[in-house]
Amino acid sequence: MVIRSFITDRKVLLILLLYILALLLLDSGGGDIWLANKLYILQGQHWALQHHWLTENVLHRGARKLNYIFCAVVLLLTLYHLINRVPSNTKTVRSYIALSLSLIGSFALVAYLKAITNIACPWDLALFGGTEPYIHLFQHRPNYLSYQQCFPAGHASVGYAWVALFFFFQQQLPRWRYLGLAVGLVFGLILGIAQQLRGAHFLSHDITTFILCLLCAKLCFKLVCSTPSAVIGK
Repeated sequence: MVIRSFITDRKVLLILLLYILALLLLDSGGGDIWLANKLYILQGQHWALQHHWLTENVLHRGARKLNYIFCAVVLLLTLYHLINRVPSNTKTVRSYIALSLSLIGSFALVAYLKAITNIACPWDLALFGGTEPYIHLFQHRPNYLSYQQCFPAGHASVGYAWVALFFFFQQQLPRWRYLGLAVGLVFGLILGIAQQLRGAHFLSHDITTFILCLLCAKLCFKLVCSTPSAVIGK
């Protein structure tokens, strides 16, 4: 019942419609190539920022390590509230469980899709100094080409997964919910743009990751926070 209401939710359907329109503009309409080409030309027709200390060491490796710490904190807080749960804090327990599931689900979903979609990165394409032809997202990829794992954007999920804070604060501190949303959006944008500057992803890759993280968070909170309290325990 919860899944059905999620699928038929007007906001979810609107998000999916806007996503389809974005894909038509960026992938089919050439927006991805246009933007990537602008970034490529600005860097002197090579990916000068691919191995730059800021984009690679700080915004890629450093951000990933920082994310591990944040996720560990959330998991520990979830465990703490589970162990010390009482009837009066059931809502808090469910909120932390939903947040943990949302983060794990977002990272896992994006990683899984990256592993099976077989889409190349901009830096692999002949258009941008690589060797491979450009192939659209839903176009057949010839078997003789090497297997690639660049769609959706994995690193951007490190930021966008935290849009789950919107739903977390909606349960706990409603007036902070938009701040929670901003945290996920800002960090997702920063990390996504950094990867685009490195030639690792197209804009459509980042948008796909954002949509996946947003819908995963919405579903997790709907499932967990709509569940009767008895399921969580007293």
